[in-house]
Amino acid sequence: MSTRKITYAGMMVATTIIFLMFASILPRANSIFYLLCSVSIMIVVWLFGIKEGFYVYVANSLLAVFLIPNKLVAMVYILIFGLYPIIKALCEKGFPIYVEFFLKLLYYNLALIILYFMFKLIIKEIPYFKYGMFLTVISSEVIFILYDYLLTLILQKLKSLKIFGGTNHG
Repeated sequence: MSTRKITYAGMMVATTIIFLMFASILPRANSIFYLLCSVSIMIVVWLFGIKEGFYVYVANSLLAVFLIPNKLVAMVYILIFGLYPIIKALCEKGFPIYVEFFLKLLYYNLALIILYFMFKLIIKEIPYFKYGMFLTVISSEVIFILYDYLLTLILQKLKSLKIFGGTNHG
């Protein structure tokens, strides 16, 4: 791994941990910080490739488990927002748009199911859903689709600004 890759990776790891700390202590704004965490991984994937993005994700995940005080924030990052930019890059490599969309939603729903059962295992009771589980899941899927679209827009904007000077190697 080159010095440039290691430097970018280290900066993105540090940035992600800072964003996760903020997500942990500012729960009303944690969606913004989760999005910023995803952008950090997405930048590494865009600049250096999926493999390097995965290494940064693993480093972030390990540090999150040990450093982030709110373990639920760490788990949501590990299962959804940290891994998703890598899943997104894999899904967008030559699949038709409907297959891409299906694979992304499949991943998200599997991650939600795992989170639900982890939450149930840790808390020992079923969480209360104000509008029922079905509406909660449907609304979270709509939000996920918006999140995916927003990630795409952010990446397009970063590419147009040319502030990182990279091209997609992954």
